[in-house]
Amino acid sequence: MPSPSPRSDDLQESALTDFSTYGTTPAEAHERLAAARGKCPVARSEELGAFDILLRYADVRNAAKDWRTFSSRPSAVRPVAARARLAIDWDPPEHTAWREIVNLGVDDSTPDRIEGLVRADTVDLIDSFASRGECDLVAEYCEQVPLLAICHILGFDSEHKAEIRRLSSDVLASLKEPERLRKALGDFSQIATAPVLERRGKEGGDFLTLLANAEMNGRPLDVQEITDTMVSLLLAGHETTVSGLSSLLYEVLRRPEVRDRLIADPDLIPAAVEEALRLHPPVFGFYRRVTSDVSIEGVDLAENSTAYLCWAAANRDPEKFTDPDEFRLDRGMSRHLTFGFGIHACPGQAVARMEMTVAATELLKRLPDIHLGADDIRHEFRGSETESLSSLPAVFTPTSYRRG
Repeated sequence: MPSPSPRSDDLQESALTDFSTYGTTPAEAHERLAAARGKCPVARSEELGAFDILLRYADVRNAAKDWRTFSSRPSAVRPVAARARLAIDWDPPEHTAWREIVNLGVDDSTPDRIEGLVRADTVDLIDSFASRGECDLVAEYCEQVPLLAICHILGFDSEHKAEIRRLSSDVLASLKEPERLRKALGDFSQIATAPVLERRGKEGGDFLTLLANAEMNGRPLDVQEITDTMVSLLLAGHETTVSGLSSLLYEVLRRPEVRDRLIADPDLIPAAVEEALRLHPPVFGFYRRVTSDVSIEGVDLAENSTAYLCWAAANRDPEKFTDPDEFRLDRGMSRHLTFGFGIHACPGQAVARMEMTVAATELLKRLPDIHLGADDIRHEFRGSETESLSSLPAVFTPTSYRRG
């Protein structure tokens, strides 16, 4: 097979040969990716078996759309590990069948179906800390809202939420440790799969029962396929929304003028949601296998090489977004790539947007003077490509909250 064409001297100067999300912070990654993007459309890293990094919005979007050339197989994450196979790891026709299974739990009707429940959850959560005058928004709010929402969607009892949170975090954190990953997946399987198997042959319209009796290619799902589906939904429906909501509150509460503007005009909160998602994609990017020689703006990618579709770099491309590093409420429909694009676009993105909008709306309405309680808050990578905040201390005037 032909070797990729030599990179320019400018690209070599960008020094991304040692880049991966396992060895840097999100802030450092944004700086290095921006520097590289200004010199060449495609960078190169020798980490994780070597991969080419697509840096510009148009190239990332086009590659995401072209699943035949940029295949999700064998895995959308690196390193490739023995783990649950998720819908994002398949191409058609297998992907089509997996997507139909996922849609049993999440479809276009889901946001409207659970919005009232999500709003009630946020009210209860705020009530639990409103009288104290301080809280950690990540632990006490951002982690809880999506957990409760995914329990509503999947039909889990709320008492399982702490265990689901722990196990999903363990799976993400152990991707580079095979033995730990196997144990984490085994533990996850026990809590996620057992309730499904108990419903085999029974009638019901809840997701767990639908999944128990679902078929793929004319046959019932086996235990591994049920486990993979549950892992996919629990990770995608929980971890990413925790990250998105935390980033939204971080961006809003560190700017009192933005907070006050959203309180005065809550209709602007969806715009704030989009800006937070654009600036801090919960998943930094996904990997693809190049199935045939292809050229990206004059840079050759060889067959069977690996390309990294970097949503984070695309979302800050100055050719697409004016003042790309700025948080702006007037950006309109920014069309960021945080939820991917094409056949692998996140099926739960409307649910995530709803949860973030409701959670921010209720928090600002109940605690209008809330602001950050520390100035050294930083995003970090928490396993694979996931960007998040581990803590978000906040302070506010204590209030004896009453549901009204």
